[in-house]
Amino acid sequence: MLQHFESTDMAPPDVAMHDADPRAVALSRMLADCCHPRVGRLTARLLECRESAQLEQLQAEVLNLLVLSFGHAETQRRLQTLQ
Repeated sequence: MLQHFESTDMAPPDVAMHDADPRAVALSRMLADCCHPRVGRLTARLLECRESAQLEQLQAEVLNLLVLSFGHAETQRRLQTLQ
């Protein structure tokens, strides 16, 4: 039997993106079509991030997740849109 549970660790995307760092928003958009289970939590952490050092660490996690999900070539293509 399938059940639906609301996750408490996910930020509402429309509200959270207005207050987020533009780099964090760009990184979260890179994850938009990724189906990995960590995407929701990582997106929420990105949109709540306020420190540059933490944002750099989260960027590394985003890149790692993209490589795992889509491969190196697609990750590089998505990086071109970030710069």
